[in-house]
Amino acid sequence: MKQEWKITKKIHYSDPVNEDFNDVGLKRPAIPSGYKYSKFGFSRFIGNCLYYLLAKPILSIGCFFNGVRIKNRKQLKILRKQKTGVFLYGNHVAIMDVFKLQTFAIHRKTNIIGFTDTLSLGPIVRYLVKCFGYFPLPLENDFANYRNLENALALSIKRKENVIIFPEAHIWPYYTKIRDFKNGSFHYPAKLNAPIMPFVTVWRKVWYRKRPCQTIIFGELVYPKQEFSIHENRDYLHSECLKQMKNIANSVNQYEYIEYIYDPNGGK
Repeated sequence: MKQEWKITKKIHYSDPVNEDFNDVGLKRPAIPSGYKYSKFGFSRFIGNCLYYLLAKPILSIGCFFNGVRIKNRKQLKILRKQKTGVFLYGNHVAIMDVFKLQTFAIHRKTNIIGFTDTLSLGPIVRYLVKCFGYFPLPLENDFANYRNLENALALSIKRKENVIIFPEAHIWPYYTKIRDFKNGSFHYPAKLNAPIMPFVTVWRKVWYRKRPCQTIIFGELVYPKQEFSIHENRDYLHSECLKQMKNIANSVNQYEYIEYIYDPNGGK
């Protein structure tokens, strides 16, 4: 359901899985050999200081003044009581999605898996995003760094740190539906026997600004089944997550600021 306000823009798409409508033009370089995802000792202390004392308060203030709201907070209380970290899966509708989750909605340290765009930026930015828990994805054939990533995820879950994944992969600004996504990223919680929690960012109209504001709605925890294999749990978690996300998105009266129109030719 959508509120009937004036649509300001129309976007034609042909591939809901691979098209990206928020490409900022950054390169996605390969990860250096032996890339260290996790921090230890003094490096971890400095990273946590920057995360909790710099990023979290500044970005939380920004979220507050940008009208970000949280719904279904009881699920966040359940999340905080978990004895291990949790994988959070959500729709990707704005470039700052991850920071709203990390700094405004969730109090426990939360990492993010994403593309290697940030590695193409300067050394200071690369250092900061690493401190803020950014885990870049290796290339498909980079098996050594994939092992490093999986080891870092296992350590994060053991440390009770959460991990955010956007299974849609690409940003569709102000999109009000849930796009189908692949099951590959659900291999991590299936292998680590960790629970997942879906969340959905929806859009609402406000009187004081032209663009809509975000409301982040959290779903229910889903636990891997002990009797399932890793592959079976991967498919099970994927199915349950997708179902919850679609149900949440369809249950809210959203404001359609941009209309997305399917066109096999992509509007060409």
